[in-house]
Amino acid sequence: MAAKVLKRMQRIGPRRSEGVQGESGAILLLAMVFLIVVGTIVGSLAEWATNDLHNTANFTSARSLQYGADSAVELAIQNIRYAPMLGAGQTLNASPPTYCWSNVATPELPTVDGESMDVWCSTQWSPSKTNTRVVTISTCLSNVGAAACAASPTLQVVVTFDDYPTGVISAPTTAQCVVYCGTGMTVNSWAWSPTVPTVTGLATSSGSITGGTSVTIAGTGFVTGANATTLNTVNFIEESGGTPTSSNVVVPANVTSAASNSITVTAPSITAGTTYFVTVTTPGGTAAYSANDVFTYTPVVPTITGYGSSSTNQGSTAGGTSVTIAGTGFFSGAAVEFVEESGNAEVSPIVEFPASSVSVNTSNTITAVSPGVTVAGTYYIIVTTPTGLSSPTTYTSSIGSSTPIFTFSPLVPTVSAVNPSAGSTTAGTSVTITGTGFEVGATVTFVEELAGIALPTGSFSATNIAVTGSSTITAVAPAAPAGTSYFVTVSVPTGLSSPATYTSSLGPILTYS
Repeated sequence: MAAKVLKRMQRIGPRRSEGVQGESGAILLLAMVFLIVVGTIVGSLAEWATNDLHNTANFTSARSLQYGADSAVELAIQNIRYAPMLGAGQTLNASPPTYCWSNVATPELPTVDGESMDVWCSTQWSPSKTNTRVVTISTCLSNVGAAACAASPTLQVVVTFDDYPTGVISAPTTAQCVVYCGTGMTVNSWAWSPTVPTVTGLATSSGSITGGTSVTIAGTGFVTGANATTLNTVNFIEESGGTPTSSNVVVPANVTSAASNSITVTAPSITAGTTYFVTVTTPGGTAAYSANDVFTYTPVVPTITGYGSSSTNQGSTAGGTSVTIAGTGFFSGAAVEFVEESGNAEVSPIVEFPASSVSVNTSNTITAVSPGVTVAGTYYIIVTTPTGLSSPTTYTSSIGSSTPIFTFSPLVPTVSAVNPSAGSTTAGTSVTITGTGFEVGATVTFVEELAGIALPTGSFSATNIAVTGSSTITAVAPAAPAGTSYFVTVSVPTGLSSPATYTSSLGPILTYS
Protein backbone atom coordinates (compact mmCIF):
# COMPACT_ATOMS: atom_id res chain seq x y z
CA MET A 1 0.00 0.00 0.00
CA ALA A 2 2.79 2.37 0.89
CA ALA A 3 4.48 1.55 -2.33
CA LYS A 4 1.38 2.53 -4.32
CA VAL A 5 1.19 5.89 -2.58
CA LEU A 6 4.86 6.58 -3.22
CA LYS A 7 4.50 5.85 -6.90
CA ARG A 8 1.45 8.14 -7.09
CA MET A 9 3.34 11.01 -5.48
CA GLN A 10 6.21 10.47 -7.86
CA ARG A 11 3.76 10.86 -10.74
CA ILE A 12 2.24 14.02 -9.26
CA GLY A 13 5.48 15.76 -8.36
CA PRO A 14 6.84 16.48 -11.81
CA ARG A 15 3.51 17.89 -12.93
CA ARG A 16 3.52 20.55 -10.17
CA SER A 17 7.03 21.60 -11.15
CA GLU A 18 6.03 22.07 -14.78
CA GLY A 19 3.03 24.23 -13.73
CA VAL A 20 5.19 26.55 -11.69
CA GLN A 21 7.58 27.08 -14.55
CA GLY A 22 4.64 27.89 -16.93
CA GLU A 23 3.17 30.43 -14.56
CA SER A 24 6.51 32.15 -14.21
CA GLY A 25 6.82 32.44 -17.98
CA ALA A 26 3.36 33.91 -18.29
CA ILE A 27 4.07 36.49 -15.64
CA LEU A 28 7.29 37.46 -17.41
CA LEU A 29 5.47 37.82 -20.72
CA LEU A 30 2.81 39.99 -19.15
CA ALA A 31 5.45 42.18 -17.60
CA MET A 32 7.15 42.65 -20.95
CA VAL A 33 3.84 43.54 -22.62
CA PHE A 34 3.08 46.00 -19.85
CA LEU A 35 6.46 47.65 -20.27
CA ILE A 36 5.95 47.92 -24.02
CA VAL A 37 2.47 49.44 -23.59
CA VAL A 38 3.68 51.87 -20.97
CA GLY A 39 6.59 52.82 -23.20
CA THR A 40 4.28 53.41 -26.13
CA ILE A 41 1.96 55.56 -24.03
CA VAL A 42 4.82 57.54 -22.64
CA GLY A 43 6.22 58.01 -26.14
CA SER A 44 2.84 59.07 -27.44
CA LEU A 45 2.39 61.48 -24.60
CA ALA A 46 5.79 62.95 -25.29
CA GLU A 47 5.00 63.33 -29.01
CA TRP A 48 1.59 64.76 -28.22
CA ALA A 49 3.13 67.25 -25.86
CA THR A 50 5.68 68.24 -28.53
CA ASN A 51 2.97 68.59 -31.21
CA ASP A 52 0.79 70.52 -28.82
CA LEU A 53 3.55 72.98 -28.14
CA HIS A 54 4.19 73.25 -31.87
CA ASN A 55 0.48 73.69 -32.64
CA THR A 56 0.15 76.24 -29.89
CA ALA A 57 2.97 78.25 -31.43
CA ASN A 58 1.36 77.99 -34.86
CA PHE A 59 -2.02 78.93 -33.45
CA THR A 60 -0.53 81.93 -31.70
CA SER A 61 1.23 83.04 -34.89
CA ALA A 62 -1.91 82.51 -36.99
CA ARG A 63 -3.99 84.31 -34.41
CA SER A 64 -1.54 87.18 -34.41
CA LEU A 65 -1.61 87.36 -38.22
CA GLN A 66 -5.41 87.30 -38.24
CA TYR A 67 -5.57 90.06 -35.67
CA GLY A 68 -3.04 92.13 -37.56
CA ALA A 69 -4.81 91.74 -40.91
CA ASP A 70 -8.23 92.44 -39.40
CA SER A 71 -6.96 95.53 -37.61
CA ALA A 72 -5.19 96.85 -40.70
CA VAL A 73 -8.30 96.45 -42.88
CA GLU A 74 -10.56 98.05 -40.28
CA LEU A 75 -8.20 101.01 -40.10
CA ALA A 76 -8.18 101.34 -43.89
CA ILE A 77 -11.99 101.11 -44.11
CA GLN A 78 -12.55 103.85 -41.58
CA ASN A 79 -10.01 106.12 -43.25
CA ILE A 80 -11.06 105.73 -46.88
CA ARG A 81 -14.74 105.88 -45.93
CA TYR A 82 -14.41 109.58 -45.17
CA ALA A 83 -11.27 110.44 -47.18
CA PRO A 84 -12.00 108.82 -50.57
CA MET A 85 -8.49 109.12 -52.07
CA LEU A 86 -9.84 109.88 -55.56
CA GLY A 87 -7.15 112.37 -56.59
CA ALA A 88 -4.40 111.95 -59.17
CA GLY A 89 -2.13 108.99 -58.43
CA GLN A 90 -4.37 107.74 -55.63
CA THR A 91 -6.74 104.77 -55.42
CA LEU A 92 -9.05 105.55 -58.36
CA ASN A 93 -8.92 102.50 -60.68
CA ALA A 94 -5.44 101.77 -59.32
CA SER A 95 -3.94 98.54 -60.70
CA PRO A 96 -1.83 97.50 -58.87
CA PRO A 97 -3.50 99.12 -55.85
CA THR A 98 -1.95 101.91 -53.79
CA TYR A 99 -1.81 102.87 -50.13
CA CYS A 100 -5.24 103.59 -48.68
CA TRP A 101 -4.50 106.93 -46.99
CA SER A 102 -1.23 108.41 -48.21
CA ASN A 103 1.69 107.73 -50.48
CA VAL A 104 3.67 106.18 -47.60
CA ALA A 105 2.88 103.43 -45.10
CA THR A 106 1.20 104.60 -41.93
CA PRO A 107 3.28 103.76 -38.83
CA GLU A 108 0.17 103.00 -36.73
CA LEU A 109 -0.41 99.74 -38.62
CA PRO A 110 -0.27 96.62 -36.41
CA THR A 111 2.82 94.42 -36.44
CA VAL A 112 2.98 90.61 -36.62
CA ASP A 113 6.14 88.83 -35.43
CA GLY A 114 7.93 92.13 -35.75
CA GLU A 115 6.65 92.83 -39.30
CA SER A 116 4.08 95.48 -40.14
CA MET A 117 1.00 94.85 -42.26
CA ASP A 118 0.64 96.78 -45.51
CA VAL A 119 -2.82 97.63 -46.82
CA TRP A 120 -3.52 98.40 -50.48
CA CYS A 121 -6.66 99.97 -51.98
CA SER A 122 -8.22 100.29 -55.42
CA THR A 123 -11.47 102.22 -56.02
CA GLN A 124 -13.98 101.90 -58.84
CA TRP A 125 -16.11 105.03 -59.06
CA SER A 126 -17.98 106.52 -62.01
CA PRO A 127 -19.33 109.93 -60.99
CA SER A 128 -21.63 110.31 -63.98
CA LYS A 129 -23.13 106.83 -63.59
CA THR A 130 -23.52 105.99 -59.93
CA ASN A 131 -23.72 107.42 -56.43
CA THR A 132 -21.50 104.74 -54.91
CA ARG A 133 -17.83 103.80 -54.94
CA VAL A 134 -16.54 100.26 -54.56
CA VAL A 135 -13.21 99.84 -52.77
CA THR A 136 -11.16 96.63 -52.82
CA ILE A 137 -8.81 96.43 -49.82
CA SER A 138 -5.95 93.89 -49.76
CA THR A 139 -3.58 93.30 -46.86
CA CYS A 140 -0.38 91.28 -46.53
CA LEU A 141 2.81 91.35 -44.50
CA SER A 142 4.96 94.31 -45.47
CA ASN A 143 7.48 92.12 -47.29
CA VAL A 144 4.86 91.50 -50.00
CA GLY A 145 4.49 94.15 -52.73
CA ALA A 146 1.25 95.73 -53.92
CA ALA A 147 0.85 93.66 -57.10
CA ALA A 148 1.66 90.37 -55.37
CA CYS A 149 -0.65 91.19 -52.47
CA ALA A 150 -3.54 92.06 -54.79
CA ALA A 151 -3.03 88.79 -56.70
CA SER A 152 -2.78 86.64 -53.55
CA PRO A 153 -3.88 88.60 -50.48
CA THR A 154 -3.82 87.36 -46.91
CA LEU A 155 -7.14 89.11 -46.43
CA GLN A 156 -9.20 90.91 -49.07
CA VAL A 157 -12.30 92.96 -48.35
CA VAL A 158 -14.65 94.61 -50.87
CA VAL A 159 -16.70 97.51 -49.50
CA THR A 160 -19.34 99.70 -51.17
CA PHE A 161 -19.70 103.26 -49.86
CA ASP A 162 -22.83 105.32 -50.55
CA ASP A 163 -21.63 108.93 -50.69
CA TYR A 164 -24.81 110.70 -51.82
CA PRO A 165 -27.80 110.69 -49.46
CA THR A 166 -31.39 110.82 -50.65
CA GLY A 167 -32.33 114.34 -51.72
CA VAL A 168 -28.93 115.26 -53.18
CA ILE A 169 -29.88 116.02 -56.77
CA SER A 170 -26.74 117.40 -58.39
CA ALA A 171 -24.48 115.07 -60.35
CA PRO A 172 -21.80 113.32 -58.30
CA THR A 173 -18.46 115.10 -58.16
CA THR A 174 -15.26 114.57 -56.22
CA ALA A 175 -15.90 117.73 -54.21
CA GLN A 176 -19.43 116.65 -53.36
CA CYS A 177 -18.18 113.24 -52.31
CA VAL A 178 -15.88 114.91 -49.80
CA VAL A 179 -18.95 116.54 -48.24
CA TYR A 180 -21.10 113.39 -48.05
CA CYS A 181 -18.49 110.60 -48.01
CA GLY A 182 -19.44 107.49 -46.09
CA THR A 183 -23.15 108.21 -45.67
CA GLY A 184 -23.70 104.47 -46.07
CA MET A 185 -21.46 101.39 -46.15
CA THR A 186 -21.95 97.75 -47.21
CA VAL A 187 -19.30 95.05 -46.80
CA ASN A 188 -19.66 92.93 -49.93
CA SER A 189 -17.08 90.28 -49.00
CA TRP A 190 -14.48 89.51 -46.31
CA ALA A 191 -12.30 86.70 -47.63
CA TRP A 192 -9.14 85.06 -46.29
CA SER A 193 -6.70 83.91 -48.98
CA PRO A 194 -9.34 84.37 -51.73
CA THR A 195 -9.03 83.29 -55.34
CA VAL A 196 -8.54 86.55 -57.23
CA PRO A 197 -9.68 86.40 -60.87
CA THR A 198 -7.33 87.02 -63.77
CA VAL A 199 -8.07 87.98 -67.37
CA THR A 200 -5.82 86.38 -69.97
CA GLY A 201 -7.49 87.47 -73.19
CA LEU A 202 -10.58 88.52 -75.17
CA ALA A 203 -11.99 86.38 -77.97
CA THR A 204 -13.36 89.57 -79.57
CA SER A 205 -11.36 92.73 -78.96
CA SER A 206 -13.25 95.39 -80.97
CA GLY A 207 -16.75 96.62 -81.68
CA SER A 208 -18.93 99.62 -82.46
CA ILE A 209 -19.46 102.49 -80.01
CA THR A 210 -23.16 101.63 -80.20
CA GLY A 211 -22.40 98.49 -78.17
CA GLY A 212 -24.01 95.07 -78.53
CA THR A 213 -20.88 93.08 -79.43
CA SER A 214 -20.66 89.68 -77.72
CA VAL A 215 -17.30 89.41 -75.94
CA THR A 216 -15.93 86.20 -74.40
CA ILE A 217 -13.37 86.81 -71.67
CA ALA A 218 -10.77 84.11 -70.95
CA GLY A 219 -9.18 83.86 -67.52
CA THR A 220 -9.18 82.11 -64.17
CA GLY A 221 -10.97 82.33 -60.86
CA PHE A 222 -14.40 83.19 -62.23
CA VAL A 223 -17.46 82.26 -60.16
CA THR A 224 -19.69 79.43 -61.40
CA GLY A 225 -23.10 78.20 -60.34
CA ALA A 226 -26.61 79.55 -60.13
CA ASN A 227 -25.55 83.13 -59.28
CA ALA A 228 -22.61 83.30 -61.69
CA THR A 229 -24.10 86.08 -63.82
CA THR A 230 -24.45 88.33 -60.78
CA LEU A 231 -21.35 87.36 -58.78
CA ASN A 232 -19.08 88.02 -61.79
CA THR A 233 -19.15 91.77 -62.37
CA VAL A 234 -17.61 93.07 -65.60
CA ASN A 235 -16.73 96.72 -66.19
CA PHE A 236 -15.27 98.51 -69.20
CA ILE A 237 -12.83 101.19 -67.95
CA GLU A 238 -11.51 103.80 -70.38
CA GLU A 239 -7.74 103.62 -70.73
CA SER A 240 -4.93 105.55 -72.37
CA GLY A 241 -1.28 104.57 -72.43
CA GLY A 242 -1.88 101.47 -70.33
CA THR A 243 -3.62 103.19 -67.42
CA PRO A 244 -7.20 104.35 -66.76
CA THR A 245 -7.95 107.85 -68.00
CA SER A 246 -8.32 110.74 -65.59
CA SER A 247 -11.91 111.24 -66.74
CA ASN A 248 -12.67 107.89 -65.06
CA VAL A 249 -15.21 106.47 -67.48
CA VAL A 250 -16.50 103.17 -66.03
CA VAL A 251 -19.26 101.40 -67.97
CA PRO A 252 -20.83 98.15 -66.68
CA ALA A 253 -21.35 95.25 -69.09
CA ASN A 254 -24.19 92.73 -69.04
CA VAL A 255 -22.93 89.22 -68.17
CA THR A 256 -24.79 86.57 -70.21
CA SER A 257 -22.94 83.41 -69.13
CA ALA A 258 -20.00 82.34 -66.96
CA ALA A 259 -17.72 79.36 -66.43
CA SER A 260 -14.62 78.97 -64.25
CA ASN A 261 -12.34 80.07 -67.10
CA SER A 262 -14.59 82.14 -69.38
CA ILE A 263 -17.28 84.82 -69.17
CA THR A 264 -19.44 86.10 -72.01
CA VAL A 265 -20.72 89.67 -71.86
CA THR A 266 -22.45 92.14 -74.13
CA ALA A 267 -20.21 95.13 -74.74
CA PRO A 268 -21.90 98.35 -73.57
CA SER A 269 -22.30 101.46 -75.68
CA ILE A 270 -19.95 104.34 -74.93
CA THR A 271 -19.85 108.09 -75.54
CA ALA A 272 -16.15 108.81 -74.96
CA GLY A 273 -12.74 107.31 -75.66
CA THR A 274 -11.72 104.45 -77.94
CA THR A 275 -9.94 101.81 -75.82
CA TYR A 276 -11.18 100.20 -72.60
CA PHE A 277 -9.85 97.72 -70.06
CA VAL A 278 -12.25 94.82 -69.54
CA THR A 279 -12.05 93.92 -65.87
CA VAL A 280 -13.73 91.14 -63.87
CA THR A 281 -14.64 91.45 -60.21
CA THR A 282 -15.74 88.51 -58.04
CA PRO A 283 -16.14 88.18 -54.26
CA GLY A 284 -12.45 87.24 -54.36
CA GLY A 285 -11.33 90.57 -55.82
CA THR A 286 -10.71 92.36 -59.13
CA ALA A 287 -8.48 91.20 -61.96
CA ALA A 288 -5.45 93.39 -62.61
CA TYR A 289 -5.38 95.45 -65.80
CA SER A 290 -3.17 94.26 -68.65
CA ALA A 291 -2.69 94.57 -72.39
CA ASN A 292 -4.57 91.27 -72.73
CA ASP A 293 -7.90 92.81 -71.74
CA VAL A 294 -8.15 95.95 -73.90
CA PHE A 295 -11.27 96.36 -76.05
CA THR A 296 -11.22 98.89 -78.92
CA TYR A 297 -14.31 100.82 -79.99
CA THR A 298 -14.85 102.10 -83.51
CA PRO A 299 -16.92 105.21 -84.35
CA VAL A 300 -20.03 105.17 -86.56
CA VAL A 301 -21.97 107.71 -88.60
CA PRO A 302 -24.66 109.12 -86.27
CA THR A 303 -28.33 108.87 -87.14
CA ILE A 304 -31.32 110.85 -85.86
CA THR A 305 -34.62 109.04 -85.40
CA GLY A 306 -36.77 111.45 -83.42
CA TYR A 307 -37.20 113.22 -80.11
CA GLY A 308 -37.18 112.03 -76.53
CA SER A 309 -40.53 111.00 -75.08
CA SER A 310 -40.80 114.15 -72.97
CA SER A 311 -39.21 116.48 -75.51
CA THR A 312 -40.72 118.98 -77.92
CA ASN A 313 -40.23 119.63 -81.61
CA GLN A 314 -40.98 123.33 -81.62
CA GLY A 315 -39.89 126.56 -79.99
CA SER A 316 -39.62 130.28 -80.55
CA THR A 317 -37.24 132.10 -82.85
CA ALA A 318 -35.60 133.51 -79.73
CA GLY A 319 -34.21 130.04 -78.97
CA GLY A 320 -33.67 128.61 -75.52
CA THR A 321 -35.87 125.53 -75.91
CA SER A 322 -34.40 122.31 -74.48
CA VAL A 323 -34.64 119.50 -77.04
CA THR A 324 -33.86 115.81 -76.46
CA ILE A 325 -32.74 114.17 -79.69
CA ALA A 326 -32.96 110.39 -80.16
CA GLY A 327 -30.75 108.38 -82.49
CA THR A 328 -27.61 106.27 -82.59
CA GLY A 329 -23.86 106.77 -82.65
CA PHE A 330 -23.77 109.91 -80.51
CA PHE A 331 -20.36 110.62 -79.06
CA SER A 332 -18.65 113.04 -76.71
CA GLY A 333 -17.77 116.27 -78.50
CA ALA A 334 -20.83 116.08 -80.77
CA ALA A 335 -22.20 119.28 -82.31
CA VAL A 336 -25.88 119.91 -83.07
CA GLU A 337 -27.04 122.29 -85.79
CA PHE A 338 -30.44 123.47 -86.95
CA VAL A 339 -30.61 123.77 -90.76
CA GLU A 340 -33.40 125.73 -92.43
CA GLU A 341 -35.50 123.62 -94.78
CA SER A 342 -38.25 124.18 -97.31
CA GLY A 343 -40.10 121.56 -99.33
CA ASN A 344 -38.20 118.68 -97.70
CA ALA A 345 -34.85 120.11 -98.76
CA GLU A 346 -32.28 122.47 -97.33
CA VAL A 347 -32.77 126.04 -98.43
CA SER A 348 -30.09 127.49 -100.66
CA PRO A 349 -27.81 128.97 -99.62
CA ILE A 350 -27.68 126.71 -96.58
CA VAL A 351 -28.49 128.49 -93.34
CA GLU A 352 -27.20 126.69 -90.23
CA PHE A 353 -27.57 127.66 -86.58
CA PRO A 354 -25.56 125.79 -83.91
CA ALA A 355 -27.29 124.76 -80.71
CA SER A 356 -26.24 126.92 -77.79
CA SER A 357 -25.62 123.92 -75.53
CA VAL A 358 -25.05 120.22 -76.24
CA SER A 359 -24.94 117.36 -73.75
CA VAL A 360 -24.36 113.77 -74.87
CA ASN A 361 -26.38 111.70 -72.40
CA THR A 362 -25.84 108.29 -74.00
CA SER A 363 -24.92 106.97 -77.42
CA ASN A 364 -28.67 107.19 -78.16
CA THR A 365 -29.70 110.56 -76.72
CA ILE A 366 -28.45 114.14 -76.86
CA THR A 367 -29.93 117.15 -75.12
CA ALA A 368 -29.45 120.47 -76.91
CA VAL A 369 -30.75 124.01 -76.45
CA SER A 370 -32.26 125.50 -79.60
CA PRO A 371 -30.51 128.59 -80.96
CA GLY A 372 -32.06 131.92 -81.80
CA VAL A 373 -32.83 132.05 -85.54
CA THR A 374 -33.49 134.90 -87.90
CA VAL A 375 -36.15 133.16 -90.00
CA ALA A 376 -39.23 131.49 -88.55
CA GLY A 377 -40.12 128.17 -90.07
CA THR A 378 -38.98 124.55 -90.13
CA TYR A 379 -35.45 123.27 -89.60
CA TYR A 380 -33.66 119.96 -89.89
CA ILE A 381 -31.57 118.85 -86.91
CA ILE A 382 -28.20 117.31 -87.74
CA VAL A 383 -25.54 115.84 -85.46
CA THR A 384 -21.80 115.84 -86.15
CA THR A 385 -19.45 113.67 -84.08
CA PRO A 386 -15.65 113.41 -83.96
CA THR A 387 -14.29 110.14 -85.36
CA GLY A 388 -10.98 110.04 -83.53
CA LEU A 389 -9.42 109.45 -86.93
CA SER A 390 -7.07 111.60 -89.00
CA SER A 391 -9.43 111.26 -91.96
CA PRO A 392 -12.31 111.83 -91.84
CA THR A 393 -12.19 113.94 -88.71
CA THR A 394 -15.98 113.97 -88.26
CA TYR A 395 -19.10 112.00 -89.14
CA THR A 396 -22.34 113.89 -89.85
CA SER A 397 -25.85 112.49 -89.82
CA SER A 398 -27.54 112.48 -93.21
CA ILE A 399 -30.66 114.43 -94.15
CA GLY A 400 -33.59 112.55 -95.63
CA SER A 401 -37.33 112.34 -95.66
CA SER A 402 -37.32 110.79 -92.18
CA THR A 403 -35.07 113.42 -90.61
CA PRO A 404 -36.92 115.07 -87.70
CA ILE A 405 -37.98 118.69 -88.23
CA PHE A 406 -38.02 121.41 -85.60
CA THR A 407 -40.41 124.35 -86.03
CA PHE A 408 -39.46 127.86 -84.96
CA SER A 409 -42.44 130.13 -84.32
CA PRO A 410 -42.15 133.92 -84.62
CA LEU A 411 -42.25 136.16 -81.55
CA VAL A 412 -43.48 139.66 -80.97
CA PRO A 413 -40.13 141.48 -81.10
CA THR A 414 -38.85 143.66 -78.28
CA VAL A 415 -36.40 146.58 -78.49
CA SER A 416 -34.23 147.21 -75.45
CA ALA A 417 -31.53 149.60 -76.70
CA VAL A 418 -30.32 151.68 -79.62
CA ASN A 419 -26.71 152.70 -80.11
CA PRO A 420 -25.83 155.49 -80.64
CA SER A 421 -28.81 157.21 -79.04
CA ALA A 422 -28.19 160.48 -80.94
CA GLY A 423 -28.65 160.95 -84.67
CA SER A 424 -27.57 163.47 -87.27
CA THR A 425 -30.02 165.81 -88.98
CA THR A 426 -28.67 164.48 -92.23
CA ALA A 427 -29.35 160.91 -93.29
CA GLY A 428 -26.69 158.28 -92.78
CA THR A 429 -26.48 157.62 -89.03
CA SER A 430 -25.89 153.87 -88.61
CA VAL A 431 -27.49 152.47 -85.48
CA THR A 432 -27.40 149.04 -83.81
CA ILE A 433 -30.68 147.92 -82.28
CA THR A 434 -30.69 145.31 -79.51
CA GLY A 435 -33.70 143.24 -78.48
CA THR A 436 -35.35 139.85 -79.08
CA GLY A 437 -37.38 138.09 -81.74
CA PHE A 438 -35.67 139.72 -84.74
CA GLU A 439 -36.02 137.91 -88.06
CA VAL A 440 -34.97 138.26 -91.65
CA GLY A 441 -37.49 140.53 -93.36
CA ALA A 442 -37.80 142.78 -90.31
CA THR A 443 -38.54 146.50 -90.80
CA VAL A 444 -37.39 149.35 -88.55
CA THR A 445 -39.55 152.44 -88.02
CA PHE A 446 -38.74 155.70 -86.20
CA VAL A 447 -41.93 157.15 -84.66
CA GLU A 448 -41.80 160.82 -83.59
CA GLU A 449 -42.42 161.38 -79.91
CA LEU A 450 -43.27 164.42 -77.82
CA ALA A 451 -43.35 164.35 -74.04
CA GLY A 452 -43.33 160.57 -74.13
CA ILE A 453 -46.28 160.37 -76.52
CA ALA A 454 -46.12 159.05 -80.08
CA LEU A 455 -47.36 161.62 -82.63
CA PRO A 456 -49.77 160.27 -85.22
CA THR A 457 -47.90 162.15 -87.94
CA GLY A 458 -44.23 161.86 -88.51
CA SER A 459 -42.72 158.45 -88.79
CA PHE A 460 -39.80 157.40 -90.91
CA SER A 461 -38.53 154.05 -92.13
CA ALA A 462 -34.90 153.07 -91.71
CA THR A 463 -32.86 151.87 -94.66
CA ASN A 464 -30.09 149.30 -95.12
CA ILE A 465 -31.62 146.96 -92.53
CA ALA A 466 -29.52 143.89 -91.68
CA VAL A 467 -30.67 141.26 -89.19
CA THR A 468 -27.39 140.00 -87.76
CA GLY A 469 -29.03 137.73 -85.20
CA SER A 470 -32.27 137.14 -83.36
CA SER A 471 -31.20 139.87 -80.92
CA THR A 472 -29.43 142.47 -83.09
CA ILE A 473 -30.28 144.59 -86.13
CA THR A 474 -28.24 147.27 -87.84
CA ALA A 475 -29.98 150.03 -89.80
CA VAL A 476 -29.39 153.53 -91.21
CA ALA A 477 -31.55 156.26 -89.66
CA PRO A 478 -33.32 158.78 -91.94
CA ALA A 479 -32.75 162.53 -91.81
CA ALA A 480 -34.80 164.48 -89.28
CA PRO A 481 -34.99 168.07 -87.90
CA ALA A 482 -32.78 169.01 -85.00
CA GLY A 483 -34.41 168.82 -81.60
CA THR A 484 -36.76 166.03 -82.54
CA SER A 485 -36.74 162.55 -81.03
CA TYR A 486 -38.12 159.22 -82.18
CA PHE A 487 -39.20 155.91 -80.73
CA VAL A 488 -37.47 152.92 -82.38
CA THR A 489 -39.81 150.04 -83.31
CA VAL A 490 -39.24 146.74 -85.11
CA SER A 491 -41.80 144.70 -87.09
CA VAL A 492 -41.27 141.09 -88.21
CA PRO A 493 -43.25 138.90 -90.61
CA THR A 494 -45.25 136.17 -88.84
CA GLY A 495 -45.61 133.81 -91.75
CA LEU A 496 -49.30 133.82 -90.91
CA SER A 497 -52.21 135.15 -92.88
CA SER A 498 -53.30 137.19 -89.89
CA PRO A 499 -51.62 139.04 -88.41
CA ALA A 500 -49.09 139.53 -91.16
CA THR A 501 -46.56 141.14 -88.83
CA TYR A 502 -45.65 141.45 -85.18
CA THR A 503 -44.50 144.90 -84.06
CA SER A 504 -42.55 145.77 -80.96
CA SER A 505 -43.94 148.22 -78.47
CA LEU A 506 -42.47 151.72 -78.47
CA GLY A 507 -38.81 151.28 -77.74
CA PRO A 508 -35.89 153.50 -76.78
CA ILE A 509 -35.60 157.00 -78.16
CA LEU A 510 -33.23 158.30 -80.85
CA THR A 511 -32.68 162.08 -80.48
CA TYR A 512 -31.57 164.32 -83.33
CA SER A 513 -29.26 167.22 -82.58
